[in-house]
Amino acid sequence: MNKKIVSCLIMGLMALVCLSAEAQSSVMAAKAEKALLVDIESLSETKLVAVGERGIILITDDQGKTWRQVQSPVSTLLTAVAFIDDQTGYAVGHQQVIIKTSDGGESWTLQHHEKDDLGYPALMDVWFRDGGWGIAVGAYGLMLHTTNGGQDWEPVDISNLENPDFGFPHFYSMAFDGKNNRLYMAGELGFLAVSEDFGASWEALSSPYEGSFFSVGVTRNGSLLAMGLRGHLFRSADQGDTWDEIETDTTASINKMVRVKGAQIMFLAVDGVMLFSNDDGQTVTPIQYKERTGLMAGVLADLNKLLVVSEKGIKQIDLDGHQLP
Repeated sequence: MNKKIVSCLIMGLMALVCLSAEAQSSVMAAKAEKALLVDIESLSETKLVAVGERGIILITDDQGKTWRQVQSPVSTLLTAVAFIDDQTGYAVGHQQVIIKTSDGGESWTLQHHEKDDLGYPALMDVWFRDGGWGIAVGAYGLMLHTTNGGQDWEPVDISNLENPDFGFPHFYSMAFDGKNNRLYMAGELGFLAVSEDFGASWEALSSPYEGSFFSVGVTRNGSLLAMGLRGHLFRSADQGDTWDEIETDTTASINKMVRVKGAQIMFLAVDGVMLFSNDDGQTVTPIQYKERTGLMAGVLADLNKLLVVSEKGIKQIDLDGHQLP
């Protein structure tokens, strides 16, 4: 495993990746389940898709008991995957790649891989409102949108978000608040923004922190959580107007929020650190996973099990076994 790539991903130091002038197909790996995996998405109660390094795409049809790798049209690091239904999904990654599936992840086609003035900056997240309208965001203020399901991708005018001192920040994460129809975005240097038109235009939010936010999440109750560098976690109950800092008792950088059940939330961090909340993120309790590996993203497989992707592949975490408070 390339430790430099792992470190850059976790700490949010996104560099240009120009490994080749053309995207290349992934290599079928003998131990793909143990590779660096960065994101995971549920298609149904039993079927899930995970993505990661070297274009690896893994599928399970039995809640994570067994996994199989499918062919990917790219060999670059895939950073995010999102499905709009049980058939149609998108993944994005380094070298500005966007790939699409129309058959539940069994096969994928390359939609976008375009060099610009900065080369091939990485895309870090993707979100779709429906089968037509989608947004992809990434390094150096990269933001693309489609109105036709990804047949065409065009830049979004975000000139109002440019910082006069350093330009555009890296955009790392998006989260949609379905109750209020607000799309949120988080990035480096404390960047937070909101869109009320599904990403067509954006306004910066007042930020409670100057360090990088690696992820943003919305709870079932509509609370907004921003998380990132050195264990910093902030919560807003008023759609980002005001923020409360949540004491985490850790300096492990937080990568992702996972809804568990009801008001219960799990935050996944580096070094095997998990933060559990049973009050909608108002307080958290640190939990040390047995392996000190970077926990990147996860989904609830059943009421008592999390499926988590990490620096060392797929992990199954028994929630009962951790004696959650």
